[in-house]
Amino acid sequence: MTLSTADKILNAAEELFSASGYDAVSIRQITQTAGVKLALVHYHFGSKEELYRAVIQRRIGCLSECRMRLLDQYLDEAGAEPLAIEKIVQAFITPYLFWHLHGGSGWRSYSRLVSRLLMHDLDILTRQFNPTAERFIAELRRSMPAAREESVQWGFDFMVGLMCNTFSETDRIATLSHGQCSVEDKLEACQNLVSFITAGLIQLAANRKSDLTDPLESIARFTEL
Repeated sequence: MTLSTADKILNAAEELFSASGYDAVSIRQITQTAGVKLALVHYHFGSKEELYRAVIQRRIGCLSECRMRLLDQYLDEAGAEPLAIEKIVQAFITPYLFWHLHGGSGWRSYSRLVSRLLMHDLDILTRQFNPTAERFIAELRRSMPAAREESVQWGFDFMVGLMCNTFSETDRIATLSHGQCSVEDKLEACQNLVSFITAGLIQLAANRKSDLTDPLESIARFTEL
């Protein structure tokens, strides 16, 4: 399939932004990687910032749509009953897995880019992802009726963070497990990820928080503070 000029620019920008971050990448680097003339970036996208937003927006649409449609399917199947927590987690995580497996190599760059957004560009992340996030938080509230609001909010935040860590390609587990586990096997990684997140949300649904008084006091004694 022949790529349009806009797609060539988006692909190059996505790859470079994910590798080096927004500030370190120039328009000239993007056009050289894309193999297009410098003026075409301004023609198609205007400014570097608008190009960056277009890179973020491009994949959010299909990702959010898949999440919403899978969530709606589960809600239809459940009728009036709240969803099992695991179903909510599946609806949030599995679309990312699907596109990573079937959407081409650009999804790897996109995963790293989203991880950078969590650290440096939270404002963009908030504007782009909030409508979907609020829908999932609402379903978590229904499925965690006894949970305090802060438990629901922490639960969703942890789910997002763990998902981004799993997809960001930092394969430390391969070293620690001596090759037994690897994030390169995204299906196995996500099977474990969904189970782990679900168990944590069930704990939060009961408002269970770990008492850290003893370990903090022990560390204070170790360090003589």
